[in-house]
Amino acid sequence: MQDPHLSFQQRSMVQQGYQCFSQAELRQYEWGLRFTPTVCTSLTILALIQHWWWLNFAVAALGIGAFFTPAKHPMDWIYNNLVRHLFGAARLPPNPLQRRLACLSAGVLNLMIGGFFLLQLPIAAYITGAVLVTLQVIVITTHFCTLSWLYELGMRAMGWWELPISPTDAKQKLDSGAILIDVRSQAEFTRERLASAKNYPVDSICSIDDDLKSRPLLLYCASGMRSQIATNKLRQCGATEVYDIGGLSKLQDLFGTEAGPCT
Repeated sequence: MQDPHLSFQQRSMVQQGYQCFSQAELRQYEWGLRFTPTVCTSLTILALIQHWWWLNFAVAALGIGAFFTPAKHPMDWIYNNLVRHLFGAARLPPNPLQRRLACLSAGVLNLMIGGFFLLQLPIAAYITGAVLVTLQVIVITTHFCTLSWLYELGMRAMGWWELPISPTDAKQKLDSGAILIDVRSQAEFTRERLASAKNYPVDSICSIDDDLKSRPLLLYCASGMRSQIATNKLRQCGATEVYDIGGLSKLQDLFGTEAGPCT
């Protein structure tokens, strides 16, 4: 079940590595994150049309360099220091690993295109370019990154992806004194919630009481997407023991639910 409160684009941004940002912050970055891939793709298309192998190499250097310097991609710098001020937009954060891997792969493909042109293999250059441009256009228009999707699949397959703890483990922690935190909106919380849960919407999760930050916290939402974001965000805000327990539907039978205004 997908979280209806995050758009497809926002879910794709989370998949690109932006797990530590609230829905409001993701919304602020939606357009800004399109700038760098749009410029780089435009340069790649120009190089393909003109057979400018040197331009492919230059774009390749941008992508490969961005992998090693999360906050120093030249196009991100131009956006943060020049372009965004024209629209009063938010400053982009450093690129997370998944996005940097995408930059690296785009850089390698541009390197291949330039090499094919040098070797007088234009058909191979066009085919490689078509693949790269297609993937980049998908990223620009939807924020869905094929490499980030494959990265997540691989991490899950190897058991290295941080998944919500099981409902049984969550129940044991609750019985030992953990606190249930519902990170959905107040309206959703009023309509239905787990018994004894407290409501701190994901956009304001860091406003949680200081005394709660020192206790074990069990975070849930409608499907597990917002709780994942809130878990990462709350850890950055100083909470010492935070667990993502996923979506409401799979927790109801074990925890029990209640509805109506809190008393």
